[in-house]
Amino acid sequence: MPVTKVKLTICGSNYIVSTTDSEEYVNQLAERLDTDMTEIMTQNPSASVAASAVISALSYLDELNKNASSTDNMRAQIKDYLEDAAKAKLEAENARRQVEKLTAELEALKARQAAAAKAAQAEEKAEEAAAEEAPASEESNEQ
Repeated sequence: MPVTKVKLTICGSNYIVSTTDSEEYVNQLAERLDTDMTEIMTQNPSASVAASAVISALSYLDELNKNASSTDNMRAQIKDYLEDAAKAKLEAENARRQVEKLTAELEALKARQAAAAKAAQAEEKAEEAAAEEAPASEESNEQ
């Protein structure tokens, strides 16, 4: 981004600032600083422009440090959430594999049960056929 020069007015003094930020952004910063410094001087009539600038700077640094601390806390929380999500994903994958394994075992058991049922039916039919033949052979033996 190209460097631009922006004219600012803070507490009645004019400043020219070179910046790579947008002119609108730098003007918003200057307006906030002007408002904050003016408020400090209004509340403390003996405060000079320099003193109000120092107090504003301290206030901004305090805000910056608190935001940085808050950001660090958020990063730590996000890291924990990501670790928890990774663990949950791994657990879900393991559960999915176990479900697949159990489903395969269930299908194998169903197939074995169906084969056993067919074998039982075939055996029953064979026994019925043998039972039907037995009386016929007894009648031929009796004659």
